Amino acid sequence: MDGALAPGGNKKGEDFGGEEVRTSRGPFYRIEELLPGRIALPFPGPELILNNLQLIYGIGPRTAAALRESGYDNLEKLAAHPKWGAAAAEVLRLVARKELQRLQGYGAREEELIGFFSRPEIVFIDLETTGFSPAQPLFLVGLLFFTSERPRLLQLLARDYSEEAAVLEAAGGLLSRFKVAVSYNGRSFDLPYLAARMRFFGLPPVRTPHHLDLVHQTRRFFRRQLPNCRLRTAARHLLAREEPEGLPGSLVPAAYHNFVATGETALMREILQHNREDLLVLAQLVKVIGEKWKEMTGHAD
Repeated sequence: MDGALAPGGNKKGEDFGGEEVRTSRGPFYRIEELLPGRIALPFPGPELILNNLQLIYGIGPRTAAALRESGYDNLEKLAAHPKWGAAAAEVLRLVARKELQRLQGYGAREEELIGFFSRPEIVFIDLETTGFSPAQPLFLVGLLFFTSERPRLLQLLARDYSEEAAVLEAAGGLLSRFKVAVSYNGRSFDLPYLAARMRFFGLPPVRTPHHLDLVHQTRRFFRRQLPNCRLRTAARHLLAREEPEGLPGSLVPAAYHNFVATGETALMREILQHNREDLLVLAQLVKVIGEKWKEMTGHAD
């Protein structure tokens, strides 16, 4: 069968503006979008970790505040301090060598570590699945990453249940190119789900060394000012992005099953747009979280 066919013989997905791609596991459908350069998706810089004096053993909030008042407002300046200088110099060496595991042992947080990586090393991921259990298929892998500093959005769609393995194979190959995966609740859902589906099809596991799950930072920094910590709630309150009208998430599995059975594209378009919006929100939420961390540690600009 040459691609997934809708009733009447037309290929499913031909109205989505993408193309069919063939893999060793068969075909799937790919939708690719190079986002305009005017869309700003900023990341915290390396100064986020360099400004954290509390990475030094023995420096707590009060000592850090006193040091900043004395002019030692980052680790580079602290390296000249008569008492804390040697310890600061050691942390700076770890920073220079990007020894992230050791820095985590010193207390560095996930959002600080993202400053070690350039944009082309970071990928945002969001899945659409047919249920909450990885025993059920997934059908869409959404990725956002940077090519020459411009954001590129890629959606890998299984137009039929038979195309899931091809989507997974392509997603695994793409994800292996990156050093950091950024998600929202991906530590508990997206990445374990993806790994389970890959095991089901006998595909090799994804090797992305680092993972930044923004749901944890959102809960830590904003749970008292948000009615809940769902991604769309965070987008509305923290980014002033209104949730687009569309298909409720609870109806996504049924809508996909209907698409497979009938080839009807209207609801599938809404799912694709929902996935696209989630990826854009993820990328913008990184900056908000980085700014909040600087504020809470006394380093706001």
